[in-house]
Amino acid sequence: MLRINGRTCACGERLELEGRLTVPFVPELEQAVAAARLRSPQVSLDLSELVFLDTDGARYLRELRGQGIELHGASLFVAQLLGLAASAERSRGERSRGGPCWT
Repeated sequence: MLRINGRTCACGERLELEGRLTVPFVPELEQAVAAARLRSPQVSLDLSELVFLDTDGARYLRELRGQGIELHGASLFVAQLLGLAASAERSRGERSRGGPCWT
């Protein structure tokens, strides 16, 4: 199951992903991203509560990253699947949400 919570912050639209991003949920995320892009040219994804993703989920997140969407707060597992450098805070096991204007 995937839960997507949208928030507006000073830096644009933020989508918080919670749960598992697997093939049945990729279209749902595609729709949420498209809607967020209509509201703001700046869209970021908070991955701090994403606990699993399959090949299709990873492919789509890499695609979004290539389109300029920022990915923040990935766990070491998710960061490794996406080829992201994990932050020092996450490697120490601290939970944090990423982004310049996120609290």
